[in-house]
Amino acid sequence: MKKLWKKLLAVTTAVMMAITLLPAMANANATDGKGSVTIIKNGEKSDEFLAGAKFSFYKIASITNSEGKDWKYTVEEAYREKLGDNGIAKNLNDLPSSAWEAEIDVLAATNATAIKESKASAEKTGSTGATELPLGVYLVKETTTPAGYVASKPFIVSVPSTDNYDTAGKEGTEFIYNITAKPKNSKMSVDKTIVNEDKTAYIGGFVEYKVETQIPKYGTEYTNPVFNIYDKMSNGLSFVNDAAHKLKVFVGGTEIVERENTYTLATNGLSDEKTFEIQFAKAFLENKENKGKKVEVTYYAQVNKNAVYINENSANITYQNKPGETTDATPSEKNVYTYGIDLTKKGDKSADADGLDGAEFTLAAANGEMISILVNGTKVDVNGNSKDKFRTTTVGNKKGKLVFKGLKAGTYTLTETKSPSGYSLAKNPITIVITAKEDGSLADATVDGISVKNNMTEDGVVPVGLQNKSGFNLPATGGMGTYLFTIGGLVIMAGAALLLIASKKRRA
Repeated sequence: MKKLWKKLLAVTTAVMMAITLLPAMANANATDGKGSVTIIKNGEKSDEFLAGAKFSFYKIASITNSEGKDWKYTVEEAYREKLGDNGIAKNLNDLPSSAWEAEIDVLAATNATAIKESKASAEKTGSTGATELPLGVYLVKETTTPAGYVASKPFIVSVPSTDNYDTAGKEGTEFIYNITAKPKNSKMSVDKTIVNEDKTAYIGGFVEYKVETQIPKYGTEYTNPVFNIYDKMSNGLSFVNDAAHKLKVFVGGTEIVERENTYTLATNGLSDEKTFEIQFAKAFLENKENKGKKVEVTYYAQVNKNAVYINENSANITYQNKPGETTDATPSEKNVYTYGIDLTKKGDKSADADGLDGAEFTLAAANGEMISILVNGTKVDVNGNSKDKFRTTTVGNKKGKLVFKGLKAGTYTLTETKSPSGYSLAKNPITIVITAKEDGSLADATVDGISVKNNMTEDGVVPVGLQNKSGFNLPATGGMGTYLFTIGGLVIMAGAALLLIASKKRRA
């Protein structure tokens, strides 16, 4: 029987890269003509157990014996043409195990009916439990794969098999009928980060992203492998890919450029609101040198006039968790934040108590980095600290409004430069400080040192109230008012002189 044991050992050792078979208690007689296969589902590490995996068993050949002697195998009808077999029972010593292993992709693609399906693997042990099977040679396919993983490669197992599977080249000494297999899965995930230290931005500002993932370790049974990286940007972000803000793809630390045999960058005709998609070429995925390598993609978005407080953005991957079926991993989300200031100008007269139009202000940022902002809904390019004067006006049914949006977190100063007729100027500028957390979301907002975070009625928009006192403004020294007073005085003096001259003439 040594030759027989060598044959059965060859069936299992040929797939040692895919599974590890462990010796179990032998059933020397196996008079019931049955055995079992228990599958323990591992991730990339042997101590990582995965729940929810299922496997289907396809009988390639039946194995029979007469009182423990005269062992024979008979190829099942569905596989005879693929294996060039006539269906006649043959001596098990002549089982062409190496040839079958070489044809595993062909066997896996054969239209056959599974004779049994395992139970789902358990959470803590990864075990499917024992699946009872008639004696035979089986093709085992993973039919349900845990989320975030690529299915293990199909493998062949013989029931019964010989022991000593973990020692290559060593002959078995007895049959075992209860077999344990440990197929491993490669994990698929994606991680997105914002390269910018500041996670808040002005309209017109650029945000740099980095996405990290890995090329799937597809087996040869994946005849049309798929692997794509895509991004979804909300309306407040625009994908940019110009000379200064170029999308770059690195595989294994080496940059690759867009070509027919590497990847295609698609931006049009995409489904599910995708902004862009990097579609890797079939030849690239089939190249053994690329399988399992780390992928890093860097790219840019520009904040546009549609920006809101939270500008959502996510990256993800599409891959095959088993041949012919695609799935997506868990998306990685990173948001960019913009802020606003909502000024309501009021007067102390009853008619202006709800709002006062016509006041003019300047807005200055402490860092002087403003690019573009929205002022009462209109985009204004400021490119630094604006010298423009912005006027309070009626917005909707609300008077005295001056709303700035598209701001980074930081310190801002509102200065009134002109008051409406009948009102005096505000004595002091208003200081607004917007503080963000590490992720860019709001930590606090103060107006002249007093927190207004709990008074915010719109996310990310700081409310500022200002009431003007009625009265008039004295002209500034050296201003036009000085000239007016001087001219007025001269006119009065000239008039007095003329009256004096006229009076003297009458006396004469």
